[in-house]
Amino acid sequence: MQHVLIHIIPTLGSGGAENVLCRIVEDFHSRGIIQYVISIQGNSNDFNHERIAPFCEVIHKISQPEKVKKIFRDHPNAIILGWMYKGIAAAHLWKFLYGKNTQRLIWNIRHSNFGPRQYYQKIMLFVFGLMSRFLKPKVIYCSYRSKQVHENALFTKYNKKVIVNRLAKLPPVQIKAKQQSKSYLLFVGRFNPQKGPKYLLSISQKILTTHSDLEIWIAGKGWDINFFPLSLHPRIKILGQQKEIYPLYKNASVFLFTSIYGEGYPNVLAEAMAVGTPVVAFDAGDAKQMLENYAHGKIVDNVNEFVVQVNYYLDHPLTELQREGEAQRQCQDLSFTITLQEYRNFIFDLG
Repeated sequence: MQHVLIHIIPTLGSGGAENVLCRIVEDFHSRGIIQYVISIQGNSNDFNHERIAPFCEVIHKISQPEKVKKIFRDHPNAIILGWMYKGIAAAHLWKFLYGKNTQRLIWNIRHSNFGPRQYYQKIMLFVFGLMSRFLKPKVIYCSYRSKQVHENALFTKYNKKVIVNRLAKLPPVQIKAKQQSKSYLLFVGRFNPQKGPKYLLSISQKILTTHSDLEIWIAGKGWDINFFPLSLHPRIKILGQQKEIYPLYKNASVFLFTSIYGEGYPNVLAEAMAVGTPVVAFDAGDAKQMLENYAHGKIVDNVNEFVVQVNYYLDHPLTELQREGEAQRQCQDLSFTITLQEYRNFIFDLG
């Protein structure tokens, strides 16, 4: 019998979950698995829509509600993979309204812990935990930190597996070095309290005042130059979302990871590691576990330690040979083929 897999995800934006979905869809397509991707809130202009569309049908719930109903009704034996809480909730609702009891549902948890003021999210965490005990779904966690947080919130401890992302977005074989007038520190991520923008601001102020030949480059949506003091504007570059991200990592002096909560498996760390870029990071998600096996990374506890470690890397720059050697080792350890095999085994009960 041919497998049918229905993915349900909030949008097809540029986040880590969406990049993992793109690779899974492409791999499963090559194996003859019929797939549908249903976006709850997105549209055809979403960042990753074009990457997924060649390999399966993409349905946007807002503009194609009748198509969603048809897919559930036409595939009574489908496996449904709900991505993130919204995807999980929608999967249960649509299965109840349009589907069959024979459809199997898998939760793909992409969240970790929440911030101190995210009271609603913390309450809903326990609600989903109680639901998991009653509904008994299979559960995928994107990180070990995520598994720990959710099991502390009463999530079922049965039929679960941690499947980390590894390198969902591969670096090109050759990355051209770009010439720039000044060296730069790199931050990659959207503007969101979870990503620690206030810490990035403080770190930028401390470092740029002592390094006149240095800039801060920021890749990600939602950033406004006016978040930074006027005096720093000439040395802050707001790049927006970037499809070709690896040249930015490759040429950066240091990669800055300032998230303090909410991370699972930070894809940006894996990407920086894949090209040998020095990394300074707070311990969010699985950052500590990832950098323990990386020669050029350091976990710090506060802004002052962060600045000290960045200055160390600036004062002791790595050679190109050092970067390339570590990058090759990391690309082997972070191979996404391992992740794909783990997804196939867990979803289709291959053992």
